[in-house]
Amino acid sequence: MNTNLLVNRLTDVLKEGIHVVDQFGITIQYNRRIEIIENRVAADVVGRNLEGLEKENEMDELLIEVLATGLPKINVVHECVNTYGNSISVNFSFWPITERNVVKGAIKVATDMTELRKLRAENLGLTKDISQMSRIEKSLVRLTDGFRIEDIVGESPQMEAVKSQVVNAAKCDLNVIITGASGTGKEMMAQAIHNGSRRKDKPLVAENCAAIPENLAESVLFGTVKGGFTGAVDRMGLFQLANGGTLVLDEFNSLPMGIQAKLLRVLQDGTFRPVGGLETKQVNVRVIAITNQDPIKLVDEGLLRSDLFYRLGVVTINVPSLKERKGDLALLASYFLEKFGREVDKWPLYLDDEVKEAFEKFPWRGNVRELSNVIECAVNMVDSGNVIDLSHLPSYFISEIDAGDDGSALEHENYFSSGAESLSEYMYEVERDIIISALKRNDGNVTKTAGELGLTRQALQHKIHKIKF
Repeated sequence: MNTNLLVNRLTDVLKEGIHVVDQFGITIQYNRRIEIIENRVAADVVGRNLEGLEKENEMDELLIEVLATGLPKINVVHECVNTYGNSISVNFSFWPITERNVVKGAIKVATDMTELRKLRAENLGLTKDISQMSRIEKSLVRLTDGFRIEDIVGESPQMEAVKSQVVNAAKCDLNVIITGASGTGKEMMAQAIHNGSRRKDKPLVAENCAAIPENLAESVLFGTVKGGFTGAVDRMGLFQLANGGTLVLDEFNSLPMGIQAKLLRVLQDGTFRPVGGLETKQVNVRVIAITNQDPIKLVDEGLLRSDLFYRLGVVTINVPSLKERKGDLALLASYFLEKFGREVDKWPLYLDDEVKEAFEKFPWRGNVRELSNVIECAVNMVDSGNVIDLSHLPSYFISEIDAGDDGSALEHENYFSSGAESLSEYMYEVERDIIISALKRNDGNVTKTAGELGLTRQALQHKIHKIKF
C-alpha cells in the first residue's frame, strides 16, 4: 500500500485542518480542511517553503516560529475568511515534531469554532431561567464542581499564607481581586473561595473577559431585551446567570472603560439595565476578578478605573510564582506524577535524580501549569519501566537545561521577578543583552557583530534601533 496515499486519505477525512512542514519549512502535508479554512490550494503550498509562498498568513509565521524555537503554541484564536467567503473563527495549535530532542518539523492543527460559538450564543439567548438552561449553558454555570480549599497543593510558607487568605475570603461575602503570573492557579483559588462560601450551592459562572469582543462585552455581561434594537432577543447576561452565586471575571482589566463604569454600578447597588431594555434588573452576585498584571500599575496607566479597583479589591490575594515557592516543587511534582500516572494506568512512577536536578534548575516561567504540562508529557512518553528520565521530557525543556549547563540560557531566569512582565519582554531583554555583549566584543563594529550573530547588517541595525541602551 502506498503510504503517502494512505496518509492523504486519512488527513482528508479529518474535521481538523492539518498543515505539516519539515525541518526546512517545506510543506509536506496540507489537507482539504485546511485548504477551506485558509482559502488556499494544496498545490500552491505543498513542496514549497513557507517563507516563499505567494499567499502568506499570520499562522504561517507562527508555524515558522515553532519550527525555530521548538516551543508549542496552543489555542491561538484567529478570525479569517474561508474559501466560500464566510468569516470564521478558528482555533489553531502548533506543535514541534522532534526526534531525539532535535526538531524535525512542525504541525499546525486548525479547528473551525464558528458553529460552536454560534450554538453557544443561541442557547444563551434563548434562556429564560437558570432551572431551564440547556446542557451547553449548564457547562458555563457550575454548581458544586471545581477546586476546593483542601485541593490546593503546597506547604511552603508562601502557600500557607495564601490558603489562609482563601479560607478567610470564603467566610465573608466581599468582592475579591486575585493577582499572580500566568499558570499560578488563580482560577483554582477563585473556585476554592466559592466552594468554601455560603454561595457554594449557587451558580459559579466564569468568563475570560479578554475573549469577549469589545462590541459584545455589554450584552454578554448584562444581557439583551427583545425589540430593544434590530435583531435583539431576550438573552440573559452573565450577571443574571450568576444571580445568588459567584461571577469570576478573568482578565477583567480587558473590559472597555465604558463597561467598567457600568460594572461599577452593579457592584455598588446590584442593579443594571440589559442592553436595549428600560426595566432595571436586581441581582445578588459576588464578583471575583482575576488579573496577571499589577492592578495599581493598570490604574496608573489608565487601563483600569480606580473606583472599580477599590470596589473590587476589598480583598486582594496574590498567588506566588513557582519560583517564589520552590519549596513546593517536589510536592507538586509528586502530585502531578500520581495524577497523570493513574489516568493512563502507569502508576506508580518515579523521577530519576537527573530529572529532579533539572526541575530545580529550570526557571518555570509557566509556573504550576508548565510543571503540570511537562510531567503529563513525560508520563505519556514512558513506554516501559516506571522511571522517568530526561529522554521523556519535552524537547524545549531539555534544550534549555542543556544550554543552562554552560550558563548561556538560564542566566536570564530572574527577568520575570526583576522587571519583565511577559514572555515578549523577557525575550526582548535576552536579545538586548546578547546584542550589546556582541557589540562590545567587536568594539562597536556593526558588520563584524552581524557576522558573529548570523544576521545581515541591515537586520542588526534594525534591532539596534529598537534597543533601549
